[in-house]
Amino acid sequence: MATFKLEVITPLKKVLEMEVERVILRTSEGDMGILAKHAPLVAELAVGEMKINSEGTEEKFFVAGGFLEISKDRTLVLADEAINIKDIDVEVARKEAELAKQKLAKLKEDRDIAVTQKALQSALTKIGMVENR
Repeated sequence: MATFKLEVITPLKKVLEMEVERVILRTSEGDMGILAKHAPLVAELAVGEMKINSEGTEEKFFVAGGFLEISKDRTLVLADEAINIKDIDVEVARKEAELAKQKLAKLKEDRDIAVTQKALQSALTKIGMVENR
């Protein structure tokens, strides 16, 4: 199967750079699959799972927000957060979810509610990914 270069970058570091056969991830418009020679595209990323297939193996990452850019021979994921599922501490994610729920119950302003809802969604997605692998 044909391959293409995948780069995953967060504000803190380059998370991944490798040749891959397929990527499946969640955009603001829904789940998307990417193969070699995909048409050029820019899309907003949503909170969700990214599956990477290469050489018969699959790796899973948690991705929260950012942008996706597909060009001729490269796919670039500029994510607010990207974590290999193996590196997720489910207990920390549970604590993050509980704190977000408590904070959400006390908030009044729409902006604060939206930020806290995103934090809650991120924590719950992490927990679900680890528990369902």
